[in-house]
Amino acid sequence: MDLFKSDSFKFLPENGKIRMPFSSIEGIGENAAIKIKEAGDSGEITSVEAFQQKTMLSKAVMEVLERNHVFDNLSKTDQISIFGI
Repeated sequence: MDLFKSDSFKFLPENGKIRMPFSSIEGIGENAAIKIKEAGDSGEITSVEAFQQKTMLSKAVMEVLERNHVFDNLSKTDQISIFGI
């Protein structure tokens, strides 16, 4: 899964493989799949926190997405630490 490349419902061919849609994840319903795709298409998602604020998805759905590595390329928040932690 990729927040910026996966579709809500369509299985997409990519480099000789198939990219799974968000709706194929157990625990992700139709409305959540649409919201996830719309957020990814907006190009404005800079962190997991920003994604949750934009989509207003439940904690349970957020946990499912995290377990399925949808947020692997995003930071948790937009805050920058001055201590480099």
